[in-house]
Amino acid sequence: MGQSRVLMIGAGIGQIPLCQLIKQRGYFLIVVTIPGNYPCIALADKVYFIDIYDREEIVKVAREENIDAVVSDQNDLMMPTVAYVAEHLGLPGNTFTQVNSYCNKNIFRENCDKLSIPSPKHCKVHQREIPADFTNIPFPWVVKPEDSQSSIGVAKVDNEDEYFEALTFALLKSKNKTAIVEEFFEGHEVVVEGFIYNGNYYNLGIADRKYFKLDRMFIPSQTIFPSVISTELKNRLIDYEQVYTSYIHPNFAIVHSEYLINERTGEVRVVESALRGGGVYISSHLVPLFTGININDILIDCALGKKIDIQILCSRNIKKAAAYICFYLPEGIVKTVSGLEKIKQFPFVHQCDVSVEVGDEVKEMTYKGQRLGPVIISGENLMDIEEKICTIQEILEIKVQGKKGGLFGIVWD
Repeated sequence: MGQSRVLMIGAGIGQIPLCQLIKQRGYFLIVVTIPGNYPCIALADKVYFIDIYDREEIVKVAREENIDAVVSDQNDLMMPTVAYVAEHLGLPGNTFTQVNSYCNKNIFRENCDKLSIPSPKHCKVHQREIPADFTNIPFPWVVKPEDSQSSIGVAKVDNEDEYFEALTFALLKSKNKTAIVEEFFEGHEVVVEGFIYNGNYYNLGIADRKYFKLDRMFIPSQTIFPSVISTELKNRLIDYEQVYTSYIHPNFAIVHSEYLINERTGEVRVVESALRGGGVYISSHLVPLFTGININDILIDCALGKKIDIQILCSRNIKKAAAYICFYLPEGIVKTVSGLEKIKQFPFVHQCDVSVEVGDEVKEMTYKGQRLGPVIISGENLMDIEEKICTIQEILEIKVQGKKGGLFGIVWD
């Protein structure tokens, strides 16, 4: 048998673990990406510089290269193109419609309404207007593009002026020039990670998420496995995932979902779901550290048309804790950095994506892709994880000189 040829859509940081695994398995890796300083370009055996939305051209290249599989991970924008290529070449995968049923926020909300999966009140918006359905819904609202990622274009608004400002930006950041406006729901966020195989949903874990205290923006600072929510709530969320999976019936996929839970009332609202692994190394690092299951391996096998042992998805080889932690810096110039090399040497630190040097200029953080980190850690249990987070926060010190003078440190929350 010849060497399997795998097409990767996208070359950003979220695709690195999957690219590395494809190469480790001895496959020929072809990457499609726009030009730029993207890390997966150096990992590829062959690169085509094509816009990921130029799907007909990518299909043409895929045919010429006689690919055996097409994949991507940790990025919403890539998944419709992955499905488009698989569908047009008759390769294992999901249909374009199935993927859009997850990653298009308006379609996802409409399906949740049909299935009685609780979601915030919402409305599709194409132009600068206040939807008639929202005239009696009090502020705050949440505005977001229907087809973006990384919190780009997502904002909480408290009045009409803020709404129109946020709507203009959301429409600008939408490839479809369409936004969604939602009622604001107060709650604690959890992420729900699973794998779909032959239309069946298998839960891999639920994690608690913390956010930076930022005005009008929703940017996570930590994601910690396992969640401390009750078993009853966990089962309810898993039921919602199974209901949606049964309705869309994807062939196979890593699936990442986010929910808000109001612990005072017990109410739940789904935030979003996508047929890809959670970003910031959730699928490639946190899930394997928490469960002992390498779901990227399973994803590649499925994409190549190999049968998998379903018992792998039902097992938990280890029951530990895992987390990512991120931070940001105030605007200014970096003056000192200490403790970075020390924390990288800790055996419980599995990844430390912190690249900061004295003299670097720090700009205001406006979306979550500008966070520093993550630092990926594992522990025996939640108490152990919290102690290790405190250790990292005590050791790592970065000082920034603000624009108006004064030294400022790391912002962890």
